[in-house]
Amino acid sequence: MKIISPLHRRFRCGLMTVLLALIAFPLGLRAETEVIGTYLTWSDDPTTTMTINWVNIYPHTPATVRYRVKGEGEWQTQSGSHHTLTPSVLQVRQVSLDGLQPDTAYEFVIGEDPTASGTSVEWFRTMPRELERPVRFVTGGDMMHTREMVDVMNERAGILDPDFALLGGDFAYADGLYGTRWIDWLESWTSKARGKGGRLIPMVLAIGNHEVRGHYNGNIPHDAPYFYGLFKLPDGRSFHAHDFGNYLSLIILDSGHTEKIVGPQSEWLAKAVAARDEQTFLFPIYHYPAYGTTKGPPGKLPSEAGQSIQIQNAWIPCFERHGVTAVFENDHHTYKRTHRILRNQRDDERGLLFLGDGAWGVHTRPVPAPGEVWYLAHAEARRHLFHVTLRPDGSAQIDAIDARGEVFDQVSLDRPRTAPVQDPAADL
Repeated sequence: MKIISPLHRRFRCGLMTVLLALIAFPLGLRAETEVIGTYLTWSDDPTTTMTINWVNIYPHTPATVRYRVKGEGEWQTQSGSHHTLTPSVLQVRQVSLDGLQPDTAYEFVIGEDPTASGTSVEWFRTMPRELERPVRFVTGGDMMHTREMVDVMNERAGILDPDFALLGGDFAYADGLYGTRWIDWLESWTSKARGKGGRLIPMVLAIGNHEVRGHYNGNIPHDAPYFYGLFKLPDGRSFHAHDFGNYLSLIILDSGHTEKIVGPQSEWLAKAVAARDEQTFLFPIYHYPAYGTTKGPPGKLPSEAGQSIQIQNAWIPCFERHGVTAVFENDHHTYKRTHRILRNQRDDERGLLFLGDGAWGVHTRPVPAPGEVWYLAHAEARRHLFHVTLRPDGSAQIDAIDARGEVFDQVSLDRPRTAPVQDPAADL
């Protein structure tokens, strides 16, 4: 058997990335047509900032955008950063805009004169500072077993025209190695996940095991080069929070892939959730589930796997102590809605709601029969995403939507968050 060294494997992956990109984007095209993927993220306030990211294979094109309020006024110019994404030769450019107006449409062009013939003009909308209109987002994870599967679901997300997407890991299934899969993923998101009028939909991202060489390294960000290289993360970490005015906070966590579950991350989590007690809506998201559907030790529940137990012990009491709206989990390639759970028991009045389990664009796995697993209220082997609507009156609607656009499960929330449990370790 021929043994391929890690260095040789990385070189081969980088070479394949170059060849595929050259086939798709031959030399001599205009700069705006050379972009493999254009995508939006936030590393600061979503109401007044936006980070514009794009990827190509040309090291000498500028990291510059021109932008303005859509259809109004003079174009402004902003430059940003540029780096080569090793082990590939993909070139990543990131331009952060700040001082924007909340809930406002902006248009931008990459590099070129916006008045030049054939220039591609893109646009986005900032988030509102106050919840004076419904705010909607889509969420899910485990995105791309095949390009065809992710295309269908990305297009479904775009049809829903959400304000943003909250994505729970395992994006390109590249395992920290295969740049060609990231090219497919970026092309799909850029072309298919567009709102009305071609609007680009911003992303908030949590890391999954298939972003990482070795899948569960616990403290080695170096082994997830594409995830850390493509996305400008708040504080440069895989765990962080995003705050949308005084109405919504997202808690993004790393379920043991490049950060340990217990330790600095859990210590940060306790402070981050406590600091957001006044937020109307609060959603944690991470990849590997505390209450899964399919994976588990032989003869035991999926919730009895090692990572699940760590999350139940280190993170869930924090959610119970402060109250959350719902918890988004992924990884198991199924649809899941749990009963409400408190202290690892069903509690329909005070418990937390867990939704998952990561089946955006992947082949699904079998699920337990109804009633077989005590905490599962609804489980199906069905590809899906969640469409979340937050209303100004403090209520929310969460719809589960499959690849055909069918709403096959719903959750209506009259209360924006569960009631805090002051001492979840005590007998109740």
